[in-house]
Amino acid sequence: MYNFSVLISVYHKEQPSFFDQALRSVYEQTYQSNEVVIVQDGKLTKELYEIIEKWRSKLPIKDIVLEQNKGLGIALNKGLYACSNDLVMRVDTDDINKPDRFAIQYTYMQDNPNITVCGCHIAEFDENPSDIKVHRRVPIGDKINSIINKRNPINHMTSCLRRDHILDVGGYLHLTYMEDYYLWVRLYAKGFKLENLDKVLVLARTGNSMLERRRGFVYFKSEMNMLQKLLSLNIGNKFSTITYFSLRASIRLIPSPLLSKIYSLLRNK
Repeated sequence: MYNFSVLISVYHKEQPSFFDQALRSVYEQTYQSNEVVIVQDGKLTKELYEIIEKWRSKLPIKDIVLEQNKGLGIALNKGLYACSNDLVMRVDTDDINKPDRFAIQYTYMQDNPNITVCGCHIAEFDENPSDIKVHRRVPIGDKINSIINKRNPINHMTSCLRRDHILDVGGYLHLTYMEDYYLWVRLYAKGFKLENLDKVLVLARTGNSMLERRRGFVYFKSEMNMLQKLLSLNIGNKFSTITYFSLRASIRLIPSPLLSKIYSLLRNK
C-alpha cells in the first residue's frame, strides 16, 4: 500500500450500482492507497450502506458521518481534514478510474513537489463505459494561466491534491456547483501551481441528468457568483472574464436539447 488517501463524498441520491462501480475501480488500482475516506453526507439509502459494507473488507475505509446533508463543499472539507496523508485522490461516486490512475498521479506528484493539484483529461460516457461519447480535454502547463479566468481548468474527479496546501487557502468553500473551480482560483491567486497530465485516466458518467443539473436559474446564479469571485481575486483580464462569464451564464438558461449540442461541441474543443 502507498501513503495517499482517497476522498469520496456520497449522499442519498447516488445510484448504488454506479457507486459500486466507482469503488471497484478504486479496488482495482495498481497502486493501492492506505486510506479510503468516505464522507456520508447525511443519511443514506439502505442500498448505499450495503455497498459500503460490501467493500469494507477489501478497502481501508474510514467513515466520516454527517448527520444532515451539508452539500459537497462542506462534506469534502470534513473529509479532507480527516485524511491522514498529504496526497489525496478525489474520486466521484459515479465515475470509473482507470487501473493506473493512482500510480501515474502518485508518481508524478512525488517527482514534482512544486505541484499542488494534478488533474488530467476525461472520457465521457452515458451508460456503457466502452461507448465513449466525447473527451473533455484540459489545458496543459502555461495554458492553464490563460484559461483559468474563462473556465474550470481541472476536471475535479481527476484531481490529486496536496492536503496541506488546500487547507492553507481554507479548503473547499461553499459555492453552489463551483466549489472546485473556486478552490483552484484561490490556489492560483496564492501562487500554488496547478497542472494537468496529457492522459485520460478517468471515465466520467454524464447523460441527460448531468445536463439538467447544469442549466436553470440556480446554475445561472452560480456562474455570476463565480464571476464575482474571479474579479475580487483579480485573476485575468477583467473584460475577457466578464465577456466569457456573461456568455457562460446565458447558456445556462437555454433548453436542454440545445444545451446538449452546445455542450458536446465545447467538450470536443
